[in-house]
Amino acid sequence: MFNDDEMKRLRRKIWFQTALVIVAILFTLFIIVNGVGIVAGNFFYKEFCVWHTRLDPYRFQSLQAVLEDGIRTKGWKNVSIDSRLGYTLQGTYIPNPNPTKNTVVFVHGITGSRLMGLWYAHIYLGAGYNVLIYDCRASGESGGDSVSWGFYESRDLDQWIDWVEERNPGGIIGVHGISMGAATALMHAEMNEITHRVKFYVADSSYSDLEALLTQQIDAAVYLHDPLWVKLLLDYSSIAAKWQSGFRYQDVSPLRSVSHVTTPILYFHGDMDVLVPVYMDQQLYDATKGYKEQYIFAGDGHAMAIFNHEDQYRHHIRNFIDTALQQ
Repeated sequence: MFNDDEMKRLRRKIWFQTALVIVAILFTLFIIVNGVGIVAGNFFYKEFCVWHTRLDPYRFQSLQAVLEDGIRTKGWKNVSIDSRLGYTLQGTYIPNPNPTKNTVVFVHGITGSRLMGLWYAHIYLGAGYNVLIYDCRASGESGGDSVSWGFYESRDLDQWIDWVEERNPGGIIGVHGISMGAATALMHAEMNEITHRVKFYVADSSYSDLEALLTQQIDAAVYLHDPLWVKLLLDYSSIAAKWQSGFRYQDVSPLRSVSHVTTPILYFHGDMDVLVPVYMDQQLYDATKGYKEQYIFAGDGHAMAIFNHEDQYRHHIRNFIDTALQQ
């Protein structure tokens, strides 16, 4: 038989061993859960933010022929700049047939390229502007290993503004972006508050916040209606983005940017957009600090107004520019 002291020591030993087992189990579960989270988050980041940004070039084959003809017969010039972020960006400068120092810079959306700018260039050429189109990082012929949904793209855009200023000192500069390019433009607009080098922005089908956008896309794609699991997936994916590319999803918020912007902004959106819901455009418009205009196109999907309502689209841009330059 054990005496009282021995029984106490035995009980302490049993409790200590039990506590160690519980701690070991909890630690193992912690490692497993976080391991699964990291793997899932990394997969999501790579699948949606890194891979598939350079799609089949033949998708824009007809536009490529237009570009090549412009270079061959109209004096268009391929240009490149070295991004401060360590890669080369490729673009094409389209001078107006009537010499001018005024220029609009076009920024394409995710999985696109500068060729998409050729759908819009005639609007600005007709308004008396030169047009600069370029491939964003990790897109088209430009370098870079991943898109960042506007975070680094806005910094690259600022370097293209440098290039335009050097080529056409004293000219008016505008920026037109679609989808991710619109988000890039809006985030750049906050940077522009210091210098006001860009005089107006046109944002077609921009998202207001990357986390909110990815949340609704996950919900639509896999019907994962549990907010906790969606948040956990995005949290781990954001960690992967920070680890691999140096930005967090929380860093991409055009909505936060425009609340500080006084440069005029024109917003376009389609009310049937299933990729970027139209309520995000309303959020951006409502939050914009400076002069703003908004046009919602009935029945249009994502960035489709240029095709379905081209005359209205061009008319709104022309009127907006006239008003914006008087602000």
